[in-house]
Amino acid sequence: MDLETFKKLPLGGLDRRSLVGALAEHGARVSAALLAKQRRDLRPAGTAIAPDTAVLILGGSNGITRALAVQLLFGERAAVFGVHYDSEKMQIGGHHVRAIGDAAAAEGLTARFWNEDATKPATIEAVVAELEGRYRAVHLVNGIAAGATKRYVEHGPTQVPDLDVAFDPVLQVPDFSRPENVRRLGLVDVEVATETDIERTNRFMGSSSLLWAEPLAAAGLLARGESIVAFCDYDFAPDDPVYAMGPLAGAKKLQRATMADIRDRFGAVPARLCYPPVATTALGAIPGGMLMFALSTELLLERGQWRDLPDLARDSMEIFRAGYGGADVRLDAAYQACLPDFAARRDALGPADLPGAFRALHASAASRRD
Repeated sequence: MDLETFKKLPLGGLDRRSLVGALAEHGARVSAALLAKQRRDLRPAGTAIAPDTAVLILGGSNGITRALAVQLLFGERAAVFGVHYDSEKMQIGGHHVRAIGDAAAAEGLTARFWNEDATKPATIEAVVAELEGRYRAVHLVNGIAAGATKRYVEHGPTQVPDLDVAFDPVLQVPDFSRPENVRRLGLVDVEVATETDIERTNRFMGSSSLLWAEPLAAAGLLARGESIVAFCDYDFAPDDPVYAMGPLAGAKKLQRATMADIRDRFGAVPARLCYPPVATTALGAIPGGMLMFALSTELLLERGQWRDLPDLARDSMEIFRAGYGGADVRLDAAYQACLPDFAARRDALGPADLPGAFRALHASAASRRD
């Protein structure tokens, strides 16, 4: 089937000037309202996080890491610290962490966030200094998502099918609440990564857990057999033209190897949190990511198996329950099981099938906006 080629633009091509204005006018209100709505549905997961222990999240301002922070704070009543890296004018993350911090302070809970590069020694030193002396132990959850969505030079450039979807101008996530927001199905380019792209991806998504584990251990904050060191993972298919053939795969493999190193050297309990594709800002940058999310979510909704971000965050609390021994937490089991049907629908999908191909997704997204 012939598909037109279109340019995949960040945030679905939202105009920067209007984006800045929308955030300045509505960001604080929308973030606070979303948090209040999610807290009404929040339920404790029954974790065993000790009162003299803190949870440190790398990421933490949006997507799954924000959901983890909300569950940990307001569901588990744990002390939460986070390091995110957002533009105050152009990204929603700053508003999210302020809303979380204000709500936590109102309830006497501990929450603090740094808007800094999590791989810089000065950032690490400042955060560890804040934790040292206040807590006996720290759990670390690495959710950094800052990698080059490109291919290694030996694989060359390619094109993959994807959807052009409008984004919410304030929340900065794809907006599937109306069928007309799915604007087209076409092909997008996947470029070749430079050495700089590869090095940066490895630094943020491959070795960043070790960058933190070493000084945390030196400060006596990684308690042997107790402290969890977790990372948020996506189990890509071995033939995935983007993930499997570029720096994202290299960084994921490096991160997995790093977990074994942290376990052996410091006695921490490694945890791999395996997530399905979720509707985050990053889908505006990953070639093929929008189609992967939309079509797999459609299938999971039809089967009654879809889990929203708050659901996934609550299920992730498995790593903080008594007796957890380091086994992978497969939050993507239903997603992995639907992949054969996903491939069949993807291969049969054409522009004329829009917008009817995503009826369940549109209905679900519309209900969550109400």
